[in-house]
Amino acid sequence: MVVLALILVAAAAALWFFVAGPGASTTVPKVDGSTTKVAELALTNAHLSSRVVRSFDETTRAGVVLAADPAAGREVGRGSMVVLTVSQGQERYAVPKLVGRSQAEAEQRLADAKLTVGQVTTAFSETVPQGQVISTSPGADTSVKRATPVAMVISQGRQPIQVTDWTGKPAGEAVKALTDAKLKVDATKADWSDTVPKGSVISQSPAGGTLFMGDPVTLVVSKGPQLVAVPDVFSKKSEDATAILEGLGFTVKIDKVLGGLLDFVRNQSIPAGTKAPSGSTITLTVF
Repeated sequence: MVVLALILVAAAAALWFFVAGPGASTTVPKVDGSTTKVAELALTNAHLSSRVVRSFDETTRAGVVLAADPAAGREVGRGSMVVLTVSQGQERYAVPKLVGRSQAEAEQRLADAKLTVGQVTTAFSETVPQGQVISTSPGADTSVKRATPVAMVISQGRQPIQVTDWTGKPAGEAVKALTDAKLKVDATKADWSDTVPKGSVISQSPAGGTLFMGDPVTLVVSKGPQLVAVPDVFSKKSEDATAILEGLGFTVKIDKVLGGLLDFVRNQSIPAGTKAPSGSTITLTVF
């Protein structure tokens, strides 16, 4: 009887081991396409444990099971581990903020972000120092695929402006040209000139060289020759009349009639009271 009892106990133990115990087998359920939680619950109900690994996928949304290992339908022992590959969604990386960084630093940041360096060009910039990034394409924070090339524009520094000398030329044209060149023009100063026509530039500072946007250029604009009132020298001796006129800046020419024996001025080519440019020639007729 004792032997029979032992045999029955052993048989029952074996039956439990292979039907409900560790020796029992179970079928891996189909979990592909399920969410992670649903898949884990299905495996638990099938007396299986699970471990999740994640993988990017361009077509499956994040959190959905892509595959199971062992695959669905396989007979495995109860308590076996099933590895679930779960989608992380599309593999995307944000373009880092590179503006204002050196080219070398920008390239390293792209590599760290799993992106590549695209076309590198240069341009002048009034705000970004030479050698630093002005802009990128795609721009910062744009979500892109792994190894996407990111183009960069690197600053050459401020753009130099070659200054043209406008001395002797019309001031209006000078102001427009210099302003169009993005220089700050001061043309408020004016002066008399016997040689530069009214409205033209007498002098320019600086008159040449290289400037940068917003740098000042000063123009002195001609008011033309200074006008002087011609005095009345009628009946004066030629020497006195000449002294008076030359003292005012005029040039005097004497035209003697009958040898100018009396040496009195009887006519002046520019009438008294008339305003004439300093340096003008006045012819005196002397009898």
